[in-house]
Amino acid sequence: MRKTEMERFRRLLEDERDRVSRSLAKHSKIIQHEGDGSGPDLAKAHSNHMADQGTDEYQYEATIQFASTEGRYLYHIQEALERIENGSYGKCESCGGQIGLERLRALPYTRLCIECKEEEEKESV
Repeated sequence: MRKTEMERFRRLLEDERDRVSRSLAKHSKIIQHEGDGSGPDLAKAHSNHMADQGTDEYQYEATIQFASTEGRYLYHIQEALERIENGSYGKCESCGGQIGLERLRALPYTRLCIECKEEEEKESV
């Protein structure tokens, strides 16, 4: 992979890392019931109506699930940035071959070439 391509992927991953980190910080405040208390962002501790209470609980749990998903995504981004640093970015961790540029453009944090990923998915079924 050319140096310019590698730098493009680094910038892309760093931008995405920053975006996801900001999103996680926002969700963390909601989960921990922090903030100014003036917006709909915060889950209510106690609602007066059972339907409102159910809606609040659903939104709160959806926020927790979303934060968990974003956390895993952030982890994969960080791993990709580490691979750029150590020179292994763009190499399949399974077969050692090159990961295609099209795949990296679609999933810049990927660690497997398409063939190895397909094989991994077959084995997990």
